[in-house]
Amino acid sequence: MAAIVTIEQMQAIEQAADANGHTYAVMMALAGRAVADRVIQLVAGIADPQITVLVGSGNNGGDGLVAGRLLKEELGDTTVTAFLLRPRPESDDVFTQANGAGVVMVEGADDKAAGYKTLQNLVASADVVIDALFGTSLRLPIRGDASKVLQTVNEALAKNRADRSRASVVPVAGSDLYEDDDPHPVVVAVDCPSGLHCDSGELDKHTIRADETITFAAAKPGLLTFPGAEKVGRLFIGDIGLPDDLPPLADITLSLVVPSDVGARLPERPLNSHKGTFGKTMVVAGSLNYIGAAYLAAHAAYRVGTGLVTVGAPQIIVPALAAMLPEATWLLL
Repeated sequence: MAAIVTIEQMQAIEQAADANGHTYAVMMALAGRAVADRVIQLVAGIADPQITVLVGSGNNGGDGLVAGRLLKEELGDTTVTAFLLRPRPESDDVFTQANGAGVVMVEGADDKAAGYKTLQNLVASADVVIDALFGTSLRLPIRGDASKVLQTVNEALAKNRADRSRASVVPVAGSDLYEDDDPHPVVVAVDCPSGLHCDSGELDKHTIRADETITFAAAKPGLLTFPGAEKVGRLFIGDIGLPDDLPPLADITLSLVVPSDVGARLPERPLNSHKGTFGKTMVVAGSLNYIGAAYLAAHAAYRVGTGLVTVGAPQIIVPALAAMLPEATWLLL
């Protein structure tokens, strides 16, 4: 099961990992790797894919630059452009490595004078936009140039993307992709969508809605709490190499239960079984005005594994119910 951790708990986990030799640089490299791997799946089959990375000034932006460098190195003719919210110093290794790998750098300060026209074009023409502007250290509301950048991104996205918004409260396992005819770009958020507070789920008015969010090591409460959850899209938990027995992580007691966790705890059903093997349920429900109550209760009983369900219901509604529940037996009331 995936742990659910607050911002403060995640900071403590990362500090403990760094103190034990699993450095911040290693974690950033693995975070960028997780994002790059998913984007490689998303652009498979697209000739000369265009990838735009929105890069903030913190570690979240560093994750995005690592992902951009890996994508440029591994996808050949791919055009990878990084829009820098603020200049990153020449001493920043992830910046220099991405620059050296051929990632095109666009300085936000230069584009501001032109009304962020370059940013608008980069987002509108991209196959994938990697949102690495703001991570868990975000403070709301977002103001100044950063707010204008988010607004510009949203305006560019609105021109050519489908409304694929769907809230996710469980991590996605697998690599199911979007249909080929879906309008681009697909937006992949790094750790959390920019504008979403990872503890509370509170949103900035210009929050970028993600199609997918790759968070790291553990889920964050704000990704699972409305209104933030509706901006998350598909939720993936990226591996950044933290050992399960790392004390601050091992002490977490809040977990996100997913279908595979439940399935693993159910007893096996023997092959030489029949409906009587799995117990019986009696449902007494329904009336002339509330036929659905009986159906929903009986259907739920079958869903959890009951072998035989008997429904006691007013005789006048049984014909309608029997058409929906062919497995049930009936007690006419």
